[in-house]
Amino acid sequence: MNNGWQPVERSCGDIRQIRSYPFLVYYCELKYCLTGVFALLAIPVASSAAASGLATLPSATNVLNRVIERASHVARDAKDEKYSYAKRTLTQELNSQGEVIQSTEKKYKVLLVLGWPFSRVVQIQGQQLSAAEIRKEDEREQDFNNKLEGRDLKKMREKKEAWIKPELLARFNFNVVSNATYANRQAWVLEFKPKAGAPENTVQDRIYNRIAGLLWIDEEDAEIARLEAHLNEDLSLGWLGMLGSLKTCDLTLERHRMPEGIWVNANQKLLLVGRKLLSTMRYRATEESSGFQRESSNQ
Repeated sequence: MNNGWQPVERSCGDIRQIRSYPFLVYYCELKYCLTGVFALLAIPVASSAAASGLATLPSATNVLNRVIERASHVARDAKDEKYSYAKRTLTQELNSQGEVIQSTEKKYKVLLVLGWPFSRVVQIQGQQLSAAEIRKEDEREQDFNNKLEGRDLKKMREKKEAWIKPELLARFNFNVVSNATYANRQAWVLEFKPKAGAPENTVQDRIYNRIAGLLWIDEEDAEIARLEAHLNEDLSLGWLGMLGSLKTCDLTLERHRMPEGIWVNANQKLLLVGRKLLSTMRYRATEESSGFQRESSNQ
């Protein structure tokens, strides 16, 4: 199923070199739907909250309400702070034995401003960018800054809050199955499954109705610390699956809490296995982030 997975951005990221257009379209829709379901994927930065102090397992409703309240608070009240980090993405096409046929590696410098990420490409396949590519990145960054400085910021915040809708979460059954220690912090583990009988009027509906997995929710901060998601049944592409199908889509996301109480997406892994017409297609994508640091106020 995941931020090449930029939080908030509805973009196909580094998987754009995939040669099957229908496969790519469904990948983008799948990533978009995951972002919608799990609100905190669209909110990569958040300050810490008070400790819960709960000794027994809470209800899933109570946990999700805290997650929604937390995300809404961060979206409205993001502080004027900047953080940066390095990101590396690797997208690989695999054969039936799991061997790499071709791969694309990109490196980014990511700047988080008011909770919004801008990923600037700095290397492709180990090579520095050309002058034309640098100008393109400069233009993208300037456009990003203009939106933050202008009235678009309010619209962006409203859009971020719009991801977190009770009616969307209502499409799933959630259950708190245990508490656990994750990254030396206490967390609740929730399983989720799509509810039966939901409508399938759009591609998004069909994807939502096939997503299942586990969430690790930090007890103190009500932040998603880890996500494991997968398709629980095949997803056909095109009329009666004539264009192909998506058989496997496994996503793992890990998030880390910074000393300042900031939560960031640290690692993501995605495995896709599907069929294009009569040909099997397999892709593996990984994203690793490191070197998180606060930027000085004059930068």
